[in-house]
Amino acid sequence: MVESFQITISLLDSTIRIATPLIFCAMAGIFSERSGIIDIGLEGKMLLSAFVAATATFLTGSPIFGLFAAIFASCSASLIHGFACITNKGDQVISGLAINILASGLTITLGIALFSRGGQTPPLASEQRFMPIDFPFLDQLSYVPVLGELFVEVLSGHNILVYLSVLAVFFHLLCNF
Repeated sequence: MVESFQITISLLDSTIRIATPLIFCAMAGIFSERSGIIDIGLEGKMLLSAFVAATATFLTGSPIFGLFAAIFASCSASLIHGFACITNKGDQVISGLAINILASGLTITLGIALFSRGGQTPPLASEQRFMPIDFPFLDQLSYVPVLGELFVEVLSGHNILVYLSVLAVFFHLLCNF
């Protein structure tokens, strides 16, 4: 029983952490749909943003600069998609598919050109990452049988982007009521 509880706690912890980029991507899709644009290119924008974030962070050493570079890359790809679809009245699905193909090819090409690694960046050091945020009173709460472990393992210890993604979902839900 204790082992299955530990597995469940680990599963919840990793699910929250891994779902963060998907939550941000889904939120972008919601805003895109509300504006009347079908954005098939969300995966390509996510890939391009991840590559640009890791590259900018590796080159500058600043995760904040990497985050803003990723936002800029994604917004640039969105502007291209909007220009093709709105200004030139192009097909939204074809434009999104073109962004996906462009991002998958561009990240591999730039990865080889910059780092001699296809589509990959070198590993980032711990100071080049957003560090986990530990909530106060973790030591006292860790002794509480079920809630303490849930608080220490699942709710605490994530980076700022995880908490921002959860806040973005709740903010979106509040704005729609």
